[in-house]
Amino acid sequence: MKKVEIESFIKSFLLFFISLSSLILFLVYQSHKNSIHNLEDTIYSQMQIASLGSNLQNFKKITVPRDKNIVLNTFYSDNQDLSVYFVSRDSNNSLTKISYPVKSLDYDEKLIFKQSLEKFLKSLIIIFIISILFSAYALYPYKRYLKLTDEFIKDILHDFNTPISTMRLNLSLLKKKINNKNLQRIEGGIETVLNLQNNLKEYLENDIKKSEKFNIKEIITQRVEFIKGAFPYIHFNMDIEDKIIYCYKDGFIRIIDNILSNACKYNKKDGTVTIIFKNDNILEIQDTGSGIKKPKKIFNRFYKETSRGLGIGLHLVQKLSKKMQISLHVDSQIGIGTTFKLDLSKLILN
Repeated sequence: MKKVEIESFIKSFLLFFISLSSLILFLVYQSHKNSIHNLEDTIYSQMQIASLGSNLQNFKKITVPRDKNIVLNTFYSDNQDLSVYFVSRDSNNSLTKISYPVKSLDYDEKLIFKQSLEKFLKSLIIIFIISILFSAYALYPYKRYLKLTDEFIKDILHDFNTPISTMRLNLSLLKKKINNKNLQRIEGGIETVLNLQNNLKEYLENDIKKSEKFNIKEIITQRVEFIKGAFPYIHFNMDIEDKIIYCYKDGFIRIIDNILSNACKYNKKDGTVTIIFKNDNILEIQDTGSGIKKPKKIFNRFYKETSRGLGIGLHLVQKLSKKMQISLHVDSQIGIGTTFKLDLSKLILN
């Protein structure tokens, strides 16, 4: 199951399970209160029988002088006994006191509590099973929809390959005959479409591929040259040290491409993108663009602050960064620009 499917399943399960469990808890609690009340009624009835002369086990019977402060037919309790006073059949000047040990009462109440608890736990097991079945059933249409969507996107991406390959081939032939800056821009546009295609492919895949060693300076220099073709009006400044890192190379390229692409797309005309990587192992990508209104939301899937793009680029950046143990931080000011900081300490080979 994909992460979004697991999340939906858990939420459906918790909603159903907690709702039914709360209802069952309320019903069991009411049943427990009724059982305690019935126990008191039963004890009182047995006390009445004992007051009439019958000898009942656990009940003590004594005769006491009548006292106007004593209320008849009412429970009195102390540390030892639960008692009720009744009118004596033998004398008008005396009362019959029937007592029931508090220890016996506690035992009876604990027995009722145990029965109520067992009833609740058995109900929870049944609710747990029903919740799993219900959640799986509720998730099925959503899962089927996601599968169809993934297949649809994969089919589109596959169909992209032929026209893109044709354009690249013809463009390379044309460049041999004509040397024109406009051809470089066209090439940059094609590479941007390829980048979008790769983003969609990476978005559909959940697995991190095999890690490999590579020089970070060489990779970033290559990606800058790649981006320049699509954004010839952006100036790039680089201050990068030669260091070997060990990670999923294609995933790292996707991260860099998306951040650089956004830094260019949302930059001002003749703006600047600065890339710094020095001894602290922090890779900084700074731009002089319009800034981000809600930096905390930019990594949400499908979130975007303009009509451009699909809203998955930075979500993919965060997703890959987490899997590759890259700490990611964003600083942004409206009208000034944005800085992405990537901590690559865990990827550096000493």
